[in-house]
Amino acid sequence: MEKKPDLYRLKRTLSVLEKKNKKYVTLDMLSKWVGVYPDVLADDLIMFEPFILMDSSINMNDLIPAIKEYLEKLETVKEKKPAEPKPKREVAKKEELAEYASIGDFVYKRMAGPGGLISPSASLSDHDLYVLSKLVKEEQARRKPKKKAKKVTKKKTKK
Repeated sequence: MEKKPDLYRLKRTLSVLEKKNKKYVTLDMLSKWVGVYPDVLADDLIMFEPFILMDSSINMNDLIPAIKEYLEKLETVKEKKPAEPKPKREVAKKEELAEYASIGDFVYKRMAGPGGLISPSASLSDHDLYVLSKLVKEEQARRKPKKKAKKVTKKKTKK
């Protein structure tokens, strides 16, 4: 399996090759200009010239079109997607929770139709479900037994 070249080093290599006006550039010269070891640079460029590890005297200027094509292909694939807006956080105010004395009161006020019967076609919005879950948590907190304080006993020491 072929390792993908480092994008930063490829862009840096391409910019150095385009800025230098030399007709012939070896791997050693290029590595000095880029500031990377020749072996590391060769591992990045092996995708464009397979024999670069065997013969470091290959002209690196011949690789410019292949590197440009590769970078352009990556740019077209890597199009930025618009960020999706985050959903708004549900908030229930204390006054809103105080409207309902209990869970049954909430169900009666929100889901009961005329005559006091619960309508099977009644549906709750996301906010209503959030308020209901808050009411359930409050009810569970009230029903939990309170922890008793631990008794502190003093140990007697023998003299």
